[in-house]
Amino acid sequence: MKNIITTTLLTATFVVTAVIAQPAGMGGKPPKRDKNKEVAEIGEPAPMFSLKDQWGTEHTLKEYEGKIVVLEWFDDKCPYCKRVWGSGLVPKMIDQLGKMDAEVVYLAVTSAANRPKEEIVETGTKFLADLETGTPMLIDYDGKVGRSYGAKTTPHIFVIDEEGVLVYQGALSNDPRGKEGADAETHIVRVVTQLQNEETVKPNYVKPWGCGIKYGKSGDKDKKQGRRKPRGGRGVMGL
Repeated sequence: MKNIITTTLLTATFVVTAVIAQPAGMGGKPPKRDKNKEVAEIGEPAPMFSLKDQWGTEHTLKEYEGKIVVLEWFDDKCPYCKRVWGSGLVPKMIDQLGKMDAEVVYLAVTSAANRPKEEIVETGTKFLADLETGTPMLIDYDGKVGRSYGAKTTPHIFVIDEEGVLVYQGALSNDPRGKEGADAETHIVRVVTQLQNEETVKPNYVKPWGCGIKYGKSGDKDKKQGRRKPRGGRGVMGL
């Protein structure tokens, strides 16, 4: 069994924005790229990154060369993320990946800036500790990595092959309402299986669903650590 390194990215969100899922079994086309922006494209090298986790350890995409890398944008305040983790779906999926022949690195990035950074780290750490995952969190408080990948929801999945090429982005599964619970089939396991069998990744895009990521204003450095008035309510290393 290959060891899976999972890093869960936490994106704190107060206002939940639901994104309608594409019907099961349909791939669709990735949104058109803004030519004025550098955003990750399927079939092209994935953007490099260097981020520190909640313990100050630095993680880079370069250090995982030769491995399949999965990025999950995650928010401990998002009901969609709470459901897919709390139901056992994500932990089960990570266990499945660990039993495959391919070596998989499961990472996550927190790109929200609508709360103080310290609070995001604190609540995210507690969420993971309660699930007994021991998962490191990569902090992308300025949102540069999230924007470079075009991450829009939590969860939003990106899969990078052993050569560093982005081969899939989109939904975690075709079960946004959580009706199938831990039994839902994930696109991640499907894509990794296709890569492992040297097959074409198809579909390579499925419209993501979940809560909208609350990025900070571009160029607005830290914004006093995100201290804004709340607007109302509502793999792995150590799994």
